Amino acid sequence: MDERVWRLPGPKGFVREIVAEHRRGRHVASVLPQALAADPVFTDSLGVALLEEFASQSVSARRIHDAGLGVPILETFCQALIFDDQPATIPDLLIHPEVRDLAAVVVAGDLCSPAREEPSAFLRRVELESHAAGTARRLSVVAVVSMGQLPAFAGGASSDIALTSIWWWARMARWDVAAYIADLAGQPRLGGVLEDVRTESIVELARWDLDLAERLAAAWSGELGALSSLLRECGPAANGQFGHAGRGGAAARTWNGSTPAAAGLRPPALDLELWDQRTVDGWHDRQSVTACSLVASPDKLSRVIWAAQARVLLPWIEERRSALLDQVSKELGAGRLMAVLSDRFDRR
Repeated sequence: MDERVWRLPGPKGFVREIVAEHRRGRHVASVLPQALAADPVFTDSLGVALLEEFASQSVSARRIHDAGLGVPILETFCQALIFDDQPATIPDLLIHPEVRDLAAVVVAGDLCSPAREEPSAFLRRVELESHAAGTARRLSVVAVVSMGQLPAFAGGASSDIALTSIWWWARMARWDVAAYIADLAGQPRLGGVLEDVRTESIVELARWDLDLAERLAAAWSGELGALSSLLRECGPAANGQFGHAGRGGAAARTWNGSTPAAAGLRPPALDLELWDQRTVDGWHDRQSVTACSLVASPDKLSRVIWAAQARVLLPWIEERRSALLDQVSKELGAGRLMAVLSDRFDRR
């Protein structure tokens, strides 16, 4: 994935939710699957998208960059934000005159040790100290973290009074995936209805996985026989590492989805590990596992392709049948056509 992802409706909504929570006076932790949190291209483009959205809302925002190996996270913030008289504590940082009304965007994956290991404790302390600091004229922290870097709160919640978490869950939709692959350069072009069938097949296969969609768009010509080898190369699920989640997880379900739990704001507890590995995500109010799991089930793979093809071909066939019927009716006349049909076909 590249920066184009943030122009899509679903991901753009993710960015807007984060900024909206900031405007409500809360610190925000945007929680990514580990596979995405470890992708510097994705996290950097998210950081840029957040700064652009803050700018569009006339909010002063600044990116926190790494201060070097051995620099703690508090000192990293101070060096990035404050020119002189740097504070020694988090309470002093939050209300320092140089950072009032400022949003600080930090990507945990950009930091070196020990700062990279400190986001959970840092965010927890920021949340607690913000109770006294209030919401007016203080620093706001927007952190891009993985699930393991999110602070734990009372009762097992992942949000509290002054800090909320927004999860990368059920963010993609059909139109997002179709728009993302529409303008990719270098992909095979079949033309006409065949190209529509290929595109719909890619969307149905990749679903929420834009990386897989991009790979299929670039390498798959539309031939069913070539799919298994492509899917086998795309993820660990195809290599037999998916079955360990059978203890009630999404992998134990059929690939075509199952429960309506995807409508929630975060992954269900049973599927957190799978989501963190990017083998399950929400897709149109369902939990959907990666298409790589279909390599071991050729029959399911065929059914998925047929379903995608039918969504394009059946309306296409009906449109042409209707056009043909109109043309024949014009040529023969409605009365003669009905007579021919009555003579030729037994209505019983």
